[in-house]
Amino acid sequence: MTITINWAILGAGNISSQFVYDLLLNNDRKTEYHHIIRSIGCSNAEKGQDFIKRNNIVAERNYNITPIVQSYKELYENSDVDVVYIGTPHNFHVEQAIACLENGKHVLCEKPITVNKKDGERIFEVAKKQGKFCMEAVWTRFFPAIKELKEKVYHEKVIGDIHRLFADLSYNGDVKSLPLTSRVRDRSLAAGSLLDIGIYPITYSRILLDDQVGENASKFNQKSFLTIDENDLVDHLASIIIKYEDGKHALLTSSELVDGPKAYVRLEGSDGWVEMYSDNPARAKHFKIFNKKGLEIYEYKDNSGYNGFIYEADAVAKDIHDGKLENEIMPHAESLLVMGVMDDIRKENGLSYEQD
Repeated sequence: MTITINWAILGAGNISSQFVYDLLLNNDRKTEYHHIIRSIGCSNAEKGQDFIKRNNIVAERNYNITPIVQSYKELYENSDVDVVYIGTPHNFHVEQAIACLENGKHVLCEKPITVNKKDGERIFEVAKKQGKFCMEAVWTRFFPAIKELKEKVYHEKVIGDIHRLFADLSYNGDVKSLPLTSRVRDRSLAAGSLLDIGIYPITYSRILLDDQVGENASKFNQKSFLTIDENDLVDHLASIIIKYEDGKHALLTSSELVDGPKAYVRLEGSDGWVEMYSDNPARAKHFKIFNKKGLEIYEYKDNSGYNGFIYEADAVAKDIHDGKLENEIMPHAESLLVMGVMDDIRKENGLSYEQD
């Protein structure tokens, strides 16, 4: 069965380039999913044309379609587009996602879907009203490595009873040298480590300490600390402790001030532990399992050549083809749960944005 989906890419930054790379590589490989890029929505035409050229979006790799560059408004109204991938900064998401939905487009919106939970609720309410598919692009959940690891941990129980998780996403961004207008520091853009990268350690805790999502999620409590920069007034260092009702703990960290450890995830059980490795902790491609004696007993590597966005893109295409309005791996309620956690962490530490 062939599934054909027509995409618009809203935002011509780095994340959109990585997403497009996977769509085109998929097309080169002639899989059953035909991802056609119809439109690039951009703030100016020159930037859009440069994006097309830089990412080699040519008809030969795009099922004989040459994409066009459009303003945001033109993109919203483009009847050739089925679904819009929103790759802009998160402070723009609520307005852009709602505009896409109200113009009859399905939406895949980069994480975090909004700055806060109430704006996420607004998007999902519009999606339901319009009868359109909408999903937060938490790509990490869709990697084959995650599916394989969950099988090992939850069903085969290769490390016994799970007790503790360490998860980190950190990098040394030389923050002090950046201007206050930088995306990393600009409060008006809802900058800070928690929303930008801290969402990933939180996601790993949701994936690896709870086999349920959304409305069926296990109950947990959290405590947190954010260090707020005295000049830009956003966080660049976050530490979160989560305790699930069954006693499992998660110790979660994110930072834009220091580089993180090679094993960015360590999941500990009664009979051993798991370590995950990657050039990018959001990209779940490689893990090893050790028994309690420290001997490696299993290794998984994703050598597909994809960045990893193709897995969520295929899931979106299938759901839209099947007439679904939500994805079962990343339903609306899971997005709202995580947004609520981050709202609570910010409130606990006195960090607010104008969107609040």
